[in-house]
Amino acid sequence: MSEAQRQTRIIYQAFCEIAANGKDLIRPGDVIDLLRSRDHPLDIWHVNGEFARLAALKLIHLDEDTGQWQLVPDQDFDLAAETVNGNWEQLP
Repeated sequence: MSEAQRQTRIIYQAFCEIAANGKDLIRPGDVIDLLRSRDHPLDIWHVNGEFARLAALKLIHLDEDTGQWQLVPDQDFDLAAETVNGNWEQLP
């Protein structure tokens, strides 16, 4: 697994945890706060970039009415990652 893919997985796992705790609409700041509480601070630009990758993988989507993100149900990170055939850096 590449470092880029590992970073995306960390963001996705945090996103899923927040969603599992009952939050339907998620902001990058929610992920930042969770990761900061675990001594894994990231800046907003990094998280926004990872959200774009997760959206390209169809794991999350933007709710255009609120400008916040939602988890796409019944998706698997590893299966989605296979669709890029090792070209992780080609994602947004």
